[in-house]
Amino acid sequence: MADTGSQLTFKRILSTVAEYKASDLHLTVSNPPILRVDTKLVPLEKESVVTPDFVEAALSTLLNDEQKNILEKEKEIVFAYSLEDRARFRVTIFYQKGYPSISFHYIDEKIKTLKELGLPPVVERFTRVKKGLVIMSGPLGSGRTATLVSIINTINNARSEYILTIENPIEYLFVNNKSIIEQREVGRDTPSMADGLKTVMQEDVDVVMVSDLNSAEVIKEVMNIADSGRVVYASINADSVVKSIEKMVNLFSPDEQKQIKSSLADNLEGVVCQRLLPRVGGGRIVVAEVLVPTEPVRNVIKEGVYYQVNNIIQTSREEGMVSLDKLLAELVKTGEILIEEAIANAQDPQSLRLMARR
Repeated sequence: MADTGSQLTFKRILSTVAEYKASDLHLTVSNPPILRVDTKLVPLEKESVVTPDFVEAALSTLLNDEQKNILEKEKEIVFAYSLEDRARFRVTIFYQKGYPSISFHYIDEKIKTLKELGLPPVVERFTRVKKGLVIMSGPLGSGRTATLVSIINTINNARSEYILTIENPIEYLFVNNKSIIEQREVGRDTPSMADGLKTVMQEDVDVVMVSDLNSAEVIKEVMNIADSGRVVYASINADSVVKSIEKMVNLFSPDEQKQIKSSLADNLEGVVCQRLLPRVGGGRIVVAEVLVPTEPVRNVIKEGVYYQVNNIIQTSREEGMVSLDKLLAELVKTGEILIEEAIANAQDPQSLRLMARR
């Protein structure tokens, strides 16, 4: 059994995440605790190196008996954890070199507005969609979940809707305003994401939020809901608009892809792909690529010629679309990000260099 001293030390270290304004904390055996602050890894050098006993103390604090059984069987687990009502985290526990490692991602208590997050104004348009599918994408750590819940909370504050979220895990906690919001967690309130979505068709639901489009089965259910006249806001792990669409289609077998491309083209109402980059002078800035599904976009998706999507985005600013490379170039010119960061994140680094010099 873990000793009380180690548990107190663990809670003290966890409380430093908010103090340092860090986004993440990593506990790995034989290393000091490491924070991520403004995209940089910062070791807590005043703390002792993490030992197996210390990790065991942390696990005793974090996990209930059911979660311990899941970790023992699956060798990994993801869940949300609240530190004495002072801070909330998404926790990922996994094994490496025979020992469990623990990663904590800090969840801001306040759900920020889209403007506070730094999203382009066009994203607010997607909160007024009444049917179809809006996709929020980005790599891990891009803040896409914060944007997704901000969209839902904007709806909650603006109009009367019945909103259902299916999440794995539940990170942000909504408070009903003009809407009614039910939050269901995979593993606790529903056996799987797909199972949770299947019940939606029989329920009086207007808006659905899905935390991860991670399988063909989930995407099929999402398309069924969108076809029924509801609106679905969903997240997917992809680092560009084009890759978001490709990933969804490629989850299906070749003989199913024609149908999913057609359904996606008909139901898609917007794609936002974002990432967080270090801002000159400190902090981070959201950089978001935005696709608005015009008729040419829908035709391109149906035909599967996804590379043409980038060309449409670059030439359709008046429709509200935002080109990633053009935005990166603008941020370099205004001095908000370094040219090196822009090049590292650009879709066409050579073209970006030219745009940044103009």
